[in-house]
Amino acid sequence: MICSGTISVLNCFRLKEVEERITPMIKQVIVMNLQDKCFGPNLETIKSNMKDRLEALNGQIEGMNSINVQADCLTTSNADVIVEIEFEDEESFRNIKSNELYNNATKDVVVPFVDKRTHVEYIY
Repeated sequence: MICSGTISVLNCFRLKEVEERITPMIKQVIVMNLQDKCFGPNLETIKSNMKDRLEALNGQIEGMNSINVQADCLTTSNADVIVEIEFEDEESFRNIKSNELYNNATKDVVVPFVDKRTHVEYIY
């Protein structure tokens, strides 16, 4: 996009933002319940390790814009940990399942501790 002529600088930035948002992105929200064995003295360590290890993937996987972990859910919630992942496109979302970094992280800090896992993906 070229901004010139009578278009103001502010309008130029607004047009650029609109153009960038035209490409739809994918968001995945994963909701997890921990196993009963986790609820004890190690609960905070388990949640902290999960958050740290998964969020360390930020900037490490092509096509994954961000990964955020919420491990401090309210007691009124019906889940213990929520993971939100934003992908550049549907192909990047599909490729995550075969990504070695992602698989190693989930194998170490998710699989051993999660009892139930559900997810939803959507375009935005």
